Amino acid sequence: MIPPRPQVFALILLGLWVGWLPGSSDAGEIKISPIRVELSAAEPVGVVNIANPSDEPILLHLRLKQWSHRDGPDEFQDSRDVLLNPMIFELDPGEDQVVRIGLTHPLREERESSFRLFIQEVPDSSQPKQQNVATQLKISLPLFVAPREPVPANLVWRLIRRSATELALRVRNEGNLHGEILSIAVQRSDGQPFAFVDQRTYVLPGQGREWVLPAGSVTEKDLLTLTASTRQGSVESALRLGTPSAIEEALR
Repeated sequence: MIPPRPQVFALILLGLWVGWLPGSSDAGEIKISPIRVELSAAEPVGVVNIANPSDEPILLHLRLKQWSHRDGPDEFQDSRDVLLNPMIFELDPGEDQVVRIGLTHPLREERESSFRLFIQEVPDSSQPKQQNVATQLKISLPLFVAPREPVPANLVWRLIRRSATELALRVRNEGNLHGEILSIAVQRSDGQPFAFVDQRTYVLPGQGREWVLPAGSVTEKDLLTLTASTRQGSVESALRLGTPSAIEEALR
C-alpha cells in the first residue's frame, strides 16, 4: 500500500539496456552485462561486455574510482588498486567489446572495498557544437572486492528529530559487506502509513545514509514499524524516535 503523502525519492534503474533521455538525437545507447562486478582474492579478474545495438558508432571512455559515502553523498577518488583494459574504444553498430577488470594486487582489507565503473560517451567533435549539448551517455556500475572474512551487512536504524517539521531516518552498516536497500516503508502502530522511500540505495560497510522525512505528529512515545525491501527480501523492525534498532540480514 502506497501512503497518501509519502516521502518519495527519485529512483534511476540501470538495466541491461542503457540509453539517454528522450529527445536527444546525439546520445548513444549500449547494452551492458553484467551490471555489477564482484572480485575477490580467489577471483581477481572480472569482465564486462558492452554492446552497441544502435545504427551509429559510439566512442566510450571508461574510468574506475574508489567509492565511499561516509554519512552523506557519494564520494569518488582515483585509485590504482584496479585496472581496466581497454579504457577507451569505439563501438561500430552491432559491435561489442569485452572490458577486463583486474586487481593490481591482493586487497587484504578487513572490509569490502567499493568502486564505481564510469562509462561515458565521448562527444563527436565532427558534429556542430549546438548539437553537442549535455546529452551524452554517462552511467556507472558498482564494483565490490570481498574482504578476507565476510560478515553480512548489519544495518542499524535511528530516527532523529531535525526540526519541528523534519525527521532524519539514518542507517549505518556495522557489517563488512555492503547492504542494498530497494525501498523503505514506515508505518504507525495503528497500521497507517507514515513515510515511504522509493530508492535503490547501497549502504557501504562502516558507513551510513540519511533520508529526511516529514515530522508529522511523531513523539518519543510512538512505536513505528520499519519495513525495508532488500535484494534478499523484506526485513522488518520496530523503530522509536531517538532509539537505534538493528536489522541483521545478509544483503549480498
